[in-house]
Amino acid sequence: MRASDLIGQTATDSSGRALGRVADLICRPDPDGRPRVHSVLIVPRRRGRLFGYEREGIQGPWLIEQFARWLHRGAREIPWSEVQVRPE
Repeated sequence: MRASDLIGQTATDSSGRALGRVADLICRPDPDGRPRVHSVLIVPRRRGRLFGYEREGIQGPWLIEQFARWLHRGAREIPWSEVQVRPE
């Protein structure tokens, strides 16, 4: 499966409750050094491109950072094991 198949799709929890839309995949290397999906970044509504400011520790020009944080308020990182993605 490709990342592009998942991004933009609705994500649900194990009970089927909608969590939001998949905005990004967060990968980390497995013990063999191959990248694996570790978690997903979920946004509550469709808002176009992410700027990176929704992640902790990312800083930039104050005005752009504040606008991006407002635009993507409610974005949260959820472990891959706790998410189900259904194609639309």
